[in-house]
Amino acid sequence: MKIQLTNLIYGIAVVLAVSSCDIGDNKEVNPADSFLRIYDSHQFDHAISPVDVTQTVDDGYLLLGNYRRDDTDFLGTYIASTDEEGQFIRNTYMRDNNVHPVGEFLTLGGLHYFVSMDAVSLQAYLNQVDDSARVLSTIGIGVTYPMYAQNDGEDQFVLLSYNSVDRTTDLTVVNMDGSIAQQSAFGIGAGQEVEEPIIDHFTRTGRELPFFAGKTANGTYYANGFYNYTLSLLFTDLSSNSPSGVVQGQQDEGGISGLLPLNGDVFALSRFNYGDQFASGQTTLNTSGTTSASDIDSNAMLEWEVDQKVKMTTVSLNESDYVIIATTTKNQQIALHFYDNTGAYVGVDYLGFSSPYQLGAIQVTADNGLAILGSIQVAGKFQRMCLFKKSEGELVDLVQ
Repeated sequence: MKIQLTNLIYGIAVVLAVSSCDIGDNKEVNPADSFLRIYDSHQFDHAISPVDVTQTVDDGYLLLGNYRRDDTDFLGTYIASTDEEGQFIRNTYMRDNNVHPVGEFLTLGGLHYFVSMDAVSLQAYLNQVDDSARVLSTIGIGVTYPMYAQNDGEDQFVLLSYNSVDRTTDLTVVNMDGSIAQQSAFGIGAGQEVEEPIIDHFTRTGRELPFFAGKTANGTYYANGFYNYTLSLLFTDLSSNSPSGVVQGQQDEGGISGLLPLNGDVFALSRFNYGDQFASGQTTLNTSGTTSASDIDSNAMLEWEVDQKVKMTTVSLNESDYVIIATTTKNQQIALHFYDNTGAYVGVDYLGFSSPYQLGAIQVTADNGLAILGSIQVAGKFQRMCLFKKSEGELVDLVQ
């Protein structure tokens, strides 16, 4: 059963311009171009964490989140909708067995979907959601423990998941009716030690690990999951259960934390190694051999907090392409790092002030701005979702 609860919203609408001007000083500023909204809840004991954000056809936003439930070991599913200015419209707390929502939002047949999990059977769900955050339909997918989903064309998506029976990391191409089109399964290795961090990730009794998957422009699929006892970045054409390329990590203490395909075997990426964080705006990976993540040439990011999400996207500004790598800093701000089309570092912008902020997701908007979904500690103890919007003009100012 799905229950709708009315949110108590205290919106903070601020212009996040570099000049720090007040929106009242510039009457020509469109309130939809730049803002910060914080979404509180009558459910004061719920810590709501961000998962993903997407735009609706009317330029509003859908927000996907999770929250701790007292009737299951898994996190519950939360969806909210806003208008183009980030003003709250409605939300849905899912109270049935629908738990563990994962990014990304999917667009299939022009409609919005997201993947979640059944709390009892552990089967993956494909949920259709409308622009008002109402779940319209839910169908089962023949995999368990979903980790990440990403569009693969207009009517298919790539799904990363874990099979606890066969002890495999599964990479699956799924049709919009939930049927499986292709699948490869990669063995994680024997023993409880290798599976333990995976289960801890799902129950959040341990770290949230950087599981992700996708497809490059040249048709190679990739997945970041456990393989042969360690967190590894795998490359495959899905024709066999042996990856064509492997970038090995260090069990669950090192590996790739974020990846963005750029051109062929060139990627932007971030990696971690025993608490140290690194990033590169452009690097070439061996997608047909075995290498080590610790050998990838990248810059140390000393201000990055450990065990935080790293999200990446590209944006075109003044006819030039830029990579944005976003994460959370040790000062509990959201950092947006900009790199040009050669991989050179351009600059950084920090979001958040006075209270702790954490990154959830980023998306380039229809007006070529940037939406940043995050969380904030309200009154120092209530974790709530927040939404920043940066205008195209503000992004241009940051890279000039």
